[in-house]
Amino acid sequence: MYRNQAEYEIDDVDLEEFSDEMEPWVIEALKNIGCDTARQVLELSAEELIRRTDLEEETVRDVLKILAAEFEEEK
Repeated sequence: MYRNQAEYEIDDVDLEEFSDEMEPWVIEALKNIGCDTARQVLELSAEELIRRTDLEEETVRDVLKILAAEFEEEK
């Protein structure tokens, strides 16, 4: 069946949960391109995020590190 898909959906985190680590305008920029959860952001490349959000490369790379760290800790 799709057990991994179900686990994948359960094992996601809303971007609002990162409000203590990311500026509100960064979260808003990500939501404006349809990314409401950490996994949705991580599915996109840094280049794609930069192009679609107009955020600076350093900001995007910081966001990706913060979000990736959330899932590394759970393993």
